[in-house]
Amino acid sequence: MSADCLSVTCVRYPFAPMTVGELVFANVVDQRVWDAQAEQGPTGIYLAGSPGRAFPFTVYRAWKIGTGMVTEEIRFIGPSGRTIHRWGPAVRHMKGSMDLTVETDRIEDALFDETGTYVVSFMVDDEIVSEMEVPVYVQVAPPKLSKQLEDGLRKSDVIFVGVERGGTRRMIPAWFAYKNGRIYVLSKKDNGPEEQSVPGLPDASELMVVTRFKATSPEIRGRDTAVEEFPAAVRMLDGPEWEEAAKTLADRRRSRAGPPGDAIASWRGTCAIAELTPVVAG
Repeated sequence: MSADCLSVTCVRYPFAPMTVGELVFANVVDQRVWDAQAEQGPTGIYLAGSPGRAFPFTVYRAWKIGTGMVTEEIRFIGPSGRTIHRWGPAVRHMKGSMDLTVETDRIEDALFDETGTYVVSFMVDDEIVSEMEVPVYVQVAPPKLSKQLEDGLRKSDVIFVGVERGGTRRMIPAWFAYKNGRIYVLSKKDNGPEEQSVPGLPDASELMVVTRFKATSPEIRGRDTAVEEFPAAVRMLDGPEWEEAAKTLADRRRSRAGPPGDAIASWRGTCAIAELTPVVAG
């Protein structure tokens, strides 16, 4: 096994002459694992849903390249052979071939529409120096979020939710229900009753969520506003799952007129229900 294949499946690109330098060690590690084990953690990327945004992860590289400035790029190639995500190019300063130049970058904006084994290509000055295999999984969402996010959702009557395209957001204040690490929102269909209409639903695979709530701080007199925002993977519900979520939403609806069954009956067939899984590191 060569030096650039320690602990991870790292394959030297066989066709390009190795004139740039050497990748001694590399790893791609979920951020939650990285926080505990750093570069020695098991290789892997996790999604809340497919297609969807990956949970934050860190890419570690230990380079031996001659002193000077280079352009570094990382490409994530899916099982289909398509380049699914690209990091960089970014200009980096290398310490020299006698020293290790260690780079670590946290990636939070990667969107993947395939799961399975990816090939990650590490490039310097447009040359593929090394490649490694990285598994991409869909992860079962944890039943609880961090205390800060839990507080934001439990203490909010509404969330701001919608889509983000090209840096522009279309969002509405939406009433919702929160249960076991997931957010449920109702959105009327074209022929629906006078209910909220969430931008992006039912077609979006991801929505942006912003929570705002008032909290009393023991250190600060008066009241302060807490704000959290995060992407969330979307799963549209139907059948028994729709019915179960509708009961949760009907119980949560503060302005509901009449018993919960009447509200559910008015929504049935006219409103969609989305289950949102927050994509956060923990």
